[in-house]
Amino acid sequence: MNRLTNGCPCGMPCAESMINAPLMAAGEAFRFRRGDVLWSQGATADWVTVICSGTVKLSRRWPGEREPILILAHRGQILGEEAALAGTERVATVTAMTPGKALRVSSEDLGRLLKRSPKLYERLLGLSCQRLAAITERLEELGQGSVEERLARVLLRVGHEVGLRDARGIFLPLRLTRGDLADLVGCRVETIIRVMTRWQREGVVETLREGLVIKHPHELEQVAVHAVAA
Repeated sequence: MNRLTNGCPCGMPCAESMINAPLMAAGEAFRFRRGDVLWSQGATADWVTVICSGTVKLSRRWPGEREPILILAHRGQILGEEAALAGTERVATVTAMTPGKALRVSSEDLGRLLKRSPKLYERLLGLSCQRLAAITERLEELGQGSVEERLARVLLRVGHEVGLRDARGIFLPLRLTRGDLADLVGCRVETIIRVMTRWQREGVVETLREGLVIKHPHELEQVAVHAVAA
């Protein structure tokens, strides 16, 4: 099978990978299981982490609403960069979606690293700005287009981030429940169930125990393009 992403394992420009090396050298390894909360929204930002394996989600509470998933983070990505600023709070809750392993660096050790390398601080600040822009884009996206259009964009994005191309199509090695998809799209679970059931009946996608297969990516692309064109 061929991984769809190229270059850095996080699938991002390598500003992030350049931060990884010093953090990983100073990091303390830990493991997480599906459902583990790495930190909660509003908690003191006292450490930064590098995801070595697995997938976690960033979600944010909104009054009277569900807690939408803003971003999925995978192998190679850095989270919690707000720990570089003393006294700051977590802007989102981070929860494991799969088992995995990560490295964490305390705010004290991070402070020592930043004193030795001012460039590292600049890169962390740049990463924080990129993440804020991505979250803002996601919030706008949650209100654009129909559920089908938003779901098509979500599945294609996850396929681009972690998808593996094989004879079946694009395999997403990530068990996304209907509730997860609803939180990614910003709708009721019942609506996701109806759309996914129809797409499975039409042979567009296939849900497996170990993940999901996009059997006909071009059909989802047509749905997603319709949302952009509108």
